[in-house]
Amino acid sequence: MVESLLHSRKIPQLVGLLAMVVLMAAIACGDGDDENAAPEGDFTGNLKLGEILIDPPVFLPSKQGTGNSQLLGFWGFFEPMMYAAQSAPPDLNVDIDTYNKGIVESWTVAADTSTVTMKIRKGIEFHHGWGEVDAEDVAWSMTNATEDGSINQRAQGVQQFATKFEATDDNTVVMTVKDNKLDPLWYHILSNTTLGTLWVTSKDHFDKEGEETATTTAVGTGPFEVTEWVTDDHIKAVPVANHYRKTASVASFEVLLMPEPATRIAALKTGQINVARVPLKLIAGTVDDIDGATSRSVGPAINQVVMFAGNYWAKVDRNDGSDIDGKRPGFKPDSEHPWIGDPSKASSMDNANKVRAALRMAIDRDLIVEEVQSGIGRPLTNVINAFPGDPHWRDEFAVTYDVAKAKSLLSEAGYPDCFSFTMHVAPGKEWDVEVGGAVAQFWRDLGCEVNVDATDYGAARPRLVNRQKEIPWMIQAGTNSNPDAFGAASVFRPSGGFNYGIEVPNAVSEIAEANLDSGATTYDQRVKNNADWWSYLNENNLVASVSTLPTSVVLRPEITSYTPYMNDGPEFVAPETVVMK
Repeated sequence: MVESLLHSRKIPQLVGLLAMVVLMAAIACGDGDDENAAPEGDFTGNLKLGEILIDPPVFLPSKQGTGNSQLLGFWGFFEPMMYAAQSAPPDLNVDIDTYNKGIVESWTVAADTSTVTMKIRKGIEFHHGWGEVDAEDVAWSMTNATEDGSINQRAQGVQQFATKFEATDDNTVVMTVKDNKLDPLWYHILSNTTLGTLWVTSKDHFDKEGEETATTTAVGTGPFEVTEWVTDDHIKAVPVANHYRKTASVASFEVLLMPEPATRIAALKTGQINVARVPLKLIAGTVDDIDGATSRSVGPAINQVVMFAGNYWAKVDRNDGSDIDGKRPGFKPDSEHPWIGDPSKASSMDNANKVRAALRMAIDRDLIVEEVQSGIGRPLTNVINAFPGDPHWRDEFAVTYDVAKAKSLLSEAGYPDCFSFTMHVAPGKEWDVEVGGAVAQFWRDLGCEVNVDATDYGAARPRLVNRQKEIPWMIQAGTNSNPDAFGAASVFRPSGGFNYGIEVPNAVSEIAEANLDSGATTYDQRVKNNADWWSYLNENNLVASVSTLPTSVVLRPEITSYTPYMNDGPEFVAPETVVMK
């Protein structure tokens, strides 16, 4: 039954919900030359990418929410403070000295970890004639991204270890470390290896043109300069001549909105575009249909996980010490939300855990990978970020597919026929709704009535931030399981920033947060802390992970060379490395 439905059941994909009207950003500003003219040099070919979403232009760091900030780096328009020196995704255990080819060219950590002093590379130019990058630009960009009211998706992660960025001279920025507790992987968080990192833009442009213009005008430092951005339609860019990091070889770069897979595949076949993401199950056929075409995986594999939102168990806000016990709008431990436990009632916590465990073990992950993902990726049998072979892995982390046991647990919890609920799936990729639909069908086979809400993540995110989320929801989660640090601790505790819809007791958060202090913990201690943290999430069945899978693109034969890992991420990355006939 499930297998046939996996083949036949389709859920319409919702795209473009963030932008209802066409919005054009006029990029020509200030002191620049004609930005529509390609630079002089040896440039060959006009690179065109078919893409699923083209968000409104948002370039001010504090205004950048989720997906659009990632794409600004993936497409080569903006840069973070640091880049990994190597051209492949770096191991998170990599020595800090390999992160040195970027706007920041070197740094010194104080002996007491109270500050990090960073030297700014000279000679880096902002786009559109806005002058050379200096320490003021870097310090201002970081400050703007992390200020009160910022919606930058990485603001909270940086705020955990940094309280201030200050320019002390033209090429020196001093980062003040919060309580002298420096995250062991602070440089990773500020580098290109973090999705949606903090981009550097021009303070002078902001001061002269104002907030509105700075928000809608792309003044970056990447190897491509944006010349036109039309929401829900296209983006045009030209290469930056003699770029300090990597000069592109193509004459132009254009992103075209093509939300439907069939449209992108047809455009690849006719040569209208040169590269596009293709659904996993259609890659082989697409490559076979285009003589000389190839496929590539880009970026790290992304985890698909279901969060059982509404379990807001913390009683005190760790930021200000205020009482928040039971005050979140999404905290509804009642018969209509049986996966939510009430910490004041042991029976409620026990029954809710049984419900979560039942839903978690009722998912046939092997079948999802085989049928929905065309055998690409692998089942994810734990909560989010631990795999066999990791130093902190424990065998008890794995969950086994067991329908009979799942039904028994539901009966013990008082729901022999299951119950009715809505599941939210954030459709960031074509396969999100398909994987989410498969998960929902497995739960229907338990007797549950499941409605799938495929609302765009950007539209749903405010409910998370406001602690209003109380339904299971499936998202893409990162893959960092490095024991040296654990930045994900922040999304399971009450704070003013991003939240997964789950808030564990503060004593549990402290286990992971101890890993954020490089001066107070050893590597072995951090490994143990990670194991203890994952054990808690597993024992309480707070997350039902599903699978991991990479993003794959198809390249037409005119692309003769492509190294996708100059910028790390789950999209088409590093267009500056493309070589075309």
